[in-house]
Amino acid sequence: MSATWYKLKDGTWGVKIRHDGQPNEEVEVTNKKGETKTVYLVGCAAKFDDAQLWSITDNEPQNVKPTRNIPASGPKTLDEEPF
Repeated sequence: MSATWYKLKDGTWGVKIRHDGQPNEEVEVTNKKGETKTVYLVGCAAKFDDAQLWSITDNEPQNVKPTRNIPASGPKTLDEEPF
């Protein structure tokens, strides 16, 4: 999807998109000179009737996998009080 640069209220650069964005979505941003850059949506800063403003990151989102399996039976109980 395409986007344009937009200065957010906190002073950082974000993007303005004209569709319903999703966190971690890849968008291509074009500047006034016609140069493009790929960024990833982080959080929605504002929604309007025809556009949304999003904070962004340059880093591609990573698929995070759990480091261990948690048993379906629930957590283990302690034999004694933890304090």
